[in-house]
Amino acid sequence: MRMRFKITKRGLFITIMLAWPLIHYLVFGLYLQIQTLLYSFKNWNPYTGRQTWVGFDNYISAFKSMATDGVWISAIRNSLLFIPVNMLSIVLSLIVALVLYRKIPFSRFYRIVYFFPSIISIVVITMVFSFALNPTQGIVNGLLNLLSLDSWKRVWLGDTQTALASVFVFCIWAGIGYNNVIITGALQRIPTDYFEVGKLDGIHFWKELYYIVLPISWPTISTLIILGTSGAFTIFLQPMLLTNGGPFNSSTTVALEMYRLVVEKNSYGMAAAYGMIFAVIGFVVVWSIKWLTERMDTAEF
Repeated sequence: MRMRFKITKRGLFITIMLAWPLIHYLVFGLYLQIQTLLYSFKNWNPYTGRQTWVGFDNYISAFKSMATDGVWISAIRNSLLFIPVNMLSIVLSLIVALVLYRKIPFSRFYRIVYFFPSIISIVVITMVFSFALNPTQGIVNGLLNLLSLDSWKRVWLGDTQTALASVFVFCIWAGIGYNNVIITGALQRIPTDYFEVGKLDGIHFWKELYYIVLPISWPTISTLIILGTSGAFTIFLQPMLLTNGGPFNSSTTVALEMYRLVVEKNSYGMAAAYGMIFAVIGFVVVWSIKWLTERMDTAEF
């Protein structure tokens, strides 16, 4: 018996809407990933167009550098540190969202203030943040000077002890507004009766967070954790714009070093090999975080 397919306006509309993202993924996602895999087995100079098949030589060199090269060791360590930094940002966003959800005065204004860095170009907010940390004209050292805390003043982005921490603070500041909006949406789905019953039972802020907010909002929070973890090895613009990986590579990241391989050394094959290696490592890390969050989702708080 032959099956007949009837084309309807609704089906045609859905097909058209799904076709564009599918084509976009095939061209800019799957195709580029396959090309990257192929280039990782070659020495390729785009200026001459010459491609030489080298097999696993790029991968062998990459693993040796990851084990012995201080720059790559620092880049891997710094990229991994962005995972707990992202989790700290989510925790702070959760606390801020819960405080603002209590309808404090000017809560809507505060939400706009927190979300403002998320809607401005990252180049602009990076310039603002850099100026704030300027050692001579910045507001941070200015406030320390006003409070007679001159011993605390630093060349924040030019000191090996504070450069990476400054990048972390910037990422938290820039991301807390976005996370705050997502978590606020999750809080609005919690029945108000739960909070009213909690007030009648006399539970304080932290118990409310643990027994009411976390169990109900955990699917949303776990999604933010997974998304933040997946981006740990792709952190690029923030350290490049703030410190360019310095001083002395103390704030460099994996993505920044792969960028340098392409732009400064024209080592497209090596950069592709690193990209494939960290894609696999990132998949394992994200899968582990996903497995852990799912276990916590099924567990009782």
